[in-house]
Amino acid sequence: MKYDFDTRVDRKRRGNMKELLFTPKNIREKGFVSYSGAEFEFRTAAPVIDAVKEMAENGLFGFTVADERYLSHIVWWMEHVRCAQIEPDWILAVQGTIFSVATAIRLFTKPGEGVIIPVPGYNRYEQAAVRLGRRAVLSERKETDHGSLPDLEALEAEMAKPDNRLLVLCNPNNPTGDILPADFLKDILALGRKYQVGIVSDEIFADVVFGEEAVPNLTALAGEEDEVISVISLGKTFSLTGVNHANVIIRNQALRERYRRQRDADHFGSIDPTAYAALCGGYSPEGKEWLSELIQVVRGNNERLAAFFAEHMPAVKLTMPMATYVVWADFSGLGLSEEELFGFLYNEACFCCDRGREYYGKPCMARICTAVPPRELERSLEALLEAGRGRGIAVD
Repeated sequence: MKYDFDTRVDRKRRGNMKELLFTPKNIREKGFVSYSGAEFEFRTAAPVIDAVKEMAENGLFGFTVADERYLSHIVWWMEHVRCAQIEPDWILAVQGTIFSVATAIRLFTKPGEGVIIPVPGYNRYEQAAVRLGRRAVLSERKETDHGSLPDLEALEAEMAKPDNRLLVLCNPNNPTGDILPADFLKDILALGRKYQVGIVSDEIFADVVFGEEAVPNLTALAGEEDEVISVISLGKTFSLTGVNHANVIIRNQALRERYRRQRDADHFGSIDPTAYAALCGGYSPEGKEWLSELIQVVRGNNERLAAFFAEHMPAVKLTMPMATYVVWADFSGLGLSEEELFGFLYNEACFCCDRGREYYGKPCMARICTAVPPRELERSLEALLEAGRGRGIAVD
């Protein structure tokens, strides 16, 4: 490979949240990687690093706006990676994905009204709704021939209620890695029009795709009058989660102006100059080339993980993702309680992953981040196998 996915990133003495809050001390001390949190365990893309270095060496850290250069990089990326045609004036910069969702919640709903969230899903949508004094209306997804999809009948029932004014989608889904196909999204758009419900589509994982087809961009599918907001970000594609920055794409001009006013009222000032540089470096031909290699690495890790469990712990069932670099795993077949399972994983196997209940999963489910150096994955699987043998839950 041209790019380096083998060198492990150094998290020590940097105030890193994943290192300090999400990874148990015993795992840190033994030097194992953590599979919690959707952050890379290797360095981000060289084109991003080079662009940020150039910005820093130039010495300008001033207020920064979305100029023609910035917008052109987004339009190029959406065309060449997402296969979506958008216009530069549809784009607004925001201070992160959840910031953008919170702005939409304030714009579409009043205190006490409902925000519809299909689950399993990302837990911070509910967090944003509750913190703003709204109700989180959780709608169960269901298994189909196309993976796990929101239940359209259940969604329509909730969208028909006059005090549920906003639907938040996650496409691809975090934690299942399933993709909402274009035909399904068109049905969602029709429901939004019918019941006058706004729709936010969080697409920040949409660049990391394992199939041939790109993840549909909801705004590109929408009509000029649809009240639809798509959110894209460097956060997951290039593991820039600590840089609070994203972009929303809104075709509806009136909605875009309303959203702009609400965004500014929410104390948006300017773009972080680091984020500006990173975007121009990442959303480029070199960044696209790096992304292709990232996908190869993650695909290989996913396949290795699946082969390990099939051979040594067949009672563990994995949902192989269509996109993202998280794997949704069901450990319930091992016969352990929730506390026994995560005690075993964290304390005996040194295998730290996210509890599935944090993403509305059933007991003994877990989310495993596979954006790690392959050799570190091998080391972790060896430790997991040894611990599993000691427990009598792993076979040779």
